[in-house]
Amino acid sequence: MTLSESSDGASPKTIELIIYISSRLKDKPNFGSTLLGKSLCLIDSMNYLKTGKPITDLIYIKQERGPTPHPAQYLPIREKLVIAGDLKRVKADYFGRAQDKFIATREPDVEVFEKDEIFLINDILESISDHNAAEISDYTHNFISWIMANQKEELPFYTFLLTQAEPSPDDYEWANKVMGKYLSTKNAS
Repeated sequence: MTLSESSDGASPKTIELIIYISSRLKDKPNFGSTLLGKSLCLIDSMNYLKTGKPITDLIYIKQERGPTPHPAQYLPIREKLVIAGDLKRVKADYFGRAQDKFIATREPDVEVFEKDEIFLINDILESISDHNAAEISDYTHNFISWIMANQKEELPFYTFLLTQAEPSPDDYEWANKVMGKYLSTKNAS
């Protein structure tokens, strides 16, 4: 029995995305535990930006090297995947540094994903697959949500909508409409 068939609290999409990433990036010398966590964060954030919801049920927090899945939630899932035999932990040398790699030992069940989710996952993995963990960590330091949060603070997905771009006239128009609706319902109460 694989972990995805058990009832450990993690959604099938969460489990299968971990397996999918570990399967797709297993041959990349730069792929280790950090890149796995960053991949999950980027995929969930981008899916939220596109659809209003993440793919997994993971929570992300601010860590020193960028946003990561919340360790209290994520690490037990990853460990259960290792115990179940769905992932194999491999120690590797990456430019003289020890690296933990998590390699999928089975094919992911892609049936749990929507077609658009698979396209997004593949696009993100393609764009980051040749970058090392430090480069991806540096990239995630540009997220305004990460910059503004306190260490170990949860990064709600709506905060990934924050930008440093100047608001456009359309943005102001939208804000005025929303505030008008809010004020009219508040005054009617």
